[in-house]
Amino acid sequence: MMPKLKFDYRDHKHELGTFSNNVCTTLLSHTAPVIQKVEYQSGQIYRFPRTLYNFKTLETLQLRFNVLINVPSTVFLTSLRTLHLHYVNYKDFKSVLNLLSGCPNLKTLSVHRYPCSNTVKTFTIAVPSLQRLSIYNSNGGQQDWGYVINATSLKYLKIKGICGLGFCLIENVTELVEANITDVSDIFNENLVGSLTSVKRLSLRISPLKVKFPTDNVFYQLVHLELHACKEAWFNLLTLMLVSSPKLQVLKLINQWRCEKKRVARGEWNQPNNVSECLLFHLEAFMWKGYKWQREDEKEVAKYIIGNTKRLKRATFSSRRIKPSERVEVVKELESVVRASNSCKLVFE
Repeated sequence: MMPKLKFDYRDHKHELGTFSNNVCTTLLSHTAPVIQKVEYQSGQIYRFPRTLYNFKTLETLQLRFNVLINVPSTVFLTSLRTLHLHYVNYKDFKSVLNLLSGCPNLKTLSVHRYPCSNTVKTFTIAVPSLQRLSIYNSNGGQQDWGYVINATSLKYLKIKGICGLGFCLIENVTELVEANITDVSDIFNENLVGSLTSVKRLSLRISPLKVKFPTDNVFYQLVHLELHACKEAWFNLLTLMLVSSPKLQVLKLINQWRCEKKRVARGEWNQPNNVSECLLFHLEAFMWKGYKWQREDEKEVAKYIIGNTKRLKRATFSSRRIKPSERVEVVKELESVVRASNSCKLVFE
């Protein structure tokens, strides 16, 4: 009668052969009117019981490590709202399609994969009800591997660690509110960023040299942008995003401390010939976390934003390992900039 079940092979490691039997027996004997959650983690390849795919009251399913997904053509997980597929194995691509098509009310999906660890080369996610999707790949891939995402109700998208894959095709995501694209590179065929033009909040930790950038697309709905300033040619990405985001209201730049020791070809900051529309009419908040006040190029970027943003209300800077005397000098230099907005308040944390 328990509404939540968790199976962990480590509880059975001293009794070989009992884990699979106990899992099957428990699921087959379960008689509660509603089963809310099933979590399964295995140390050996284990074929999950097909009876699980007909639990009409199951609300959350988590499958982790060495589970073999061999899904029959008929799946009835009509109450399933949350699904985690973390480093599991799939018999074939049909098993993925059958599993997801049998979840008509799925809201949250999390997929973690080793790119070359199973037989599914094209991982298709076609779930009209899906609202939150997270995809994580360990580094490495092949040109004939990739993802196809078709989710008309999707509100939140996170993609991390997709490197060297052939494609990541995203379609029909016109309701997207927030997207987070991290450590993605060498997507050979598809324009990943260009499919996200309807997003309102966007976080990018990518290099424009590694990912195709949609120079002819406009992010008309984007109001909040976060860029990580530790990727190759990130200055170019900043310029492109300012031009492509006419309604941007919040801009946040991040220099992570662990990137300080890496030598990254940042490129040169070339001040745009024309001030972008977002700086003239909409940007109100500018934040720079990990501002490297010693670098002349970062000083120029900061001065450009402050000096050309007419509706800026607050500009916040923070820096690591700075002495009190150095802090005073940095503040003086920023204060000396002729600000386009008379109401702009400068804060150095």
